[in-house]
Amino acid sequence: MDKESNHQLLRRLRPQLIEILSADPDFVLQYAFSDFLVTDNGYKSVSPLTISTEKVTTLLDHIYDRGPQASLGLLKLLKSDRFQENFPRLSILVNQDVDLNLSTEEASKRTTEAEQSRSTKQPGMSGSKLVTQKQMMTVAGAMSRNWKEVGIQGLEISSEKLDEIEADNRGQKMRAFHMLNFWRSRENTNATAAKLYSLLRNEEFALDPEKLQSLQEGS
Repeated sequence: MDKESNHQLLRRLRPQLIEILSADPDFVLQYAFSDFLVTDNGYKSVSPLTISTEKVTTLLDHIYDRGPQASLGLLKLLKSDRFQENFPRLSILVNQDVDLNLSTEEASKRTTEAEQSRSTKQPGMSGSKLVTQKQMMTVAGAMSRNWKEVGIQGLEISSEKLDEIEADNRGQKMRAFHMLNFWRSRENTNATAAKLYSLLRNEEFALDPEKLQSLQEGS
């Protein structure tokens, strides 16, 4: 794949990358800066931003505007082991034959398929499959105004991070989904459906048991 193709690929995957990398934008910024993909002025512009999606969007735009060479550098960074471990959903970038005409919907489908493929390779007992986006969305629908309580007590996510997720997203379901997505990125290969089920089944959370049951389907 030539430099121009990589430049186009970065633009094509931009919506997905914003969603995925927003789980830890500072991690991305620091590595991009250390690899000289971000200028000093660019770093000063991106670093103060407090909203995750805005920070990642500005960072990606800065790197894209620097041209094909910078885009190639970022894609190589995203395919590195440290990024694949920190952001499991970046598995879509492992393959070099990504279709540049791929729609966002098709790319999302491929990402889900990659996740499911990775989960079936996880060693251990039954129930060790990684939680999928579909399962997280179903579970998010079981949460109402107590999603922050679930995040703090059940998933051990800081109140500051939850406030950030609340500011970045509208609606309780989407906020709950992005909270679960952050948990999955943080837990990496330990983010199994079985583990999430064990954390959320607490009766104090009063979550719909039928929706929680989705975490045990296919385990």
